[in-house]
Amino acid sequence: MALIAVVSGKASPGATVTSLALALDWPRDVLLAECDPSGGTVLTGYLGGQVPADRGIEQLAVADYHGTFYDTFGEQLISLNEQTPYRLVLPGVTDPGQAAGLVPLWNQIGSYLRDLELSDPPVDVIADCGRIPALHAPIPLLQHADIALMIVGRTLSAAAAARPRLAQLRAVVGKGGGLVQVVVRGDGDYDAAEILNYLNADESVKVTLLADLPEDDKSATMLSTGAGVPRPNTTLRRALRSEIRALQALIEQRRTPRPAAGPRAREASRA
Repeated sequence: MALIAVVSGKASPGATVTSLALALDWPRDVLLAECDPSGGTVLTGYLGGQVPADRGIEQLAVADYHGTFYDTFGEQLISLNEQTPYRLVLPGVTDPGQAAGLVPLWNQIGSYLRDLELSDPPVDVIADCGRIPALHAPIPLLQHADIALMIVGRTLSAAAAARPRLAQLRAVVGKGGGLVQVVVRGDGDYDAAEILNYLNADESVKVTLLADLPEDDKSATMLSTGAGVPRPNTTLRRALRSEIRALQALIEQRRTPRPAAGPRAREASRA
């Protein structure tokens, strides 16, 4: 169905929590790809360090050097559950310095992630891309996104920081025919409509609101630290399930038929 990129700007934390929460409630097989160059947090946070950090996106740079990128991609994935729909994770870098080795691969990774929707069975991808702009940010990957979600806080400083970044994001994602949507979350003095009006005062932005997420500190803490799994009826998860349906409908309206996936994509989806 899709490659969905989640990004944030200065003073607007929450890309990782939002990405993980989306993955937990996604209705089809899904891969959460940690593409934040500042480092992945699922292994040490949500999974509580219980899974060895010997797999992940940084291994793809080594594999590409040896010409085995496609053959070893599936080996880098970790499963979050044992029942369908399957929820997989491609762990991020453990040292931000390792992100430099991924810069030449961001385009290839983005293309491969998007093609996983054509595998058998199909796999959707949610890519946590962290803050933009940033050193070694996965900008080429964003060109393959069907939808890019910008997380924006409810403060004037967050909105002011997001506005120029949204203009840049629209230009990048638009190259591949994708859309940019805004997700407002966090504490602050402004509601979602006010934040959106401020953002769209710049003619180069002109975005729409996908979700106005309520603040749910308890769920966010669980997802960030591994202190339990938020129940499906928590405020955050209920709100996101509603927006997932809108997100799927939006993507399906814009998609055109694409050719069937090659054998490498099919193999990776079975990892």
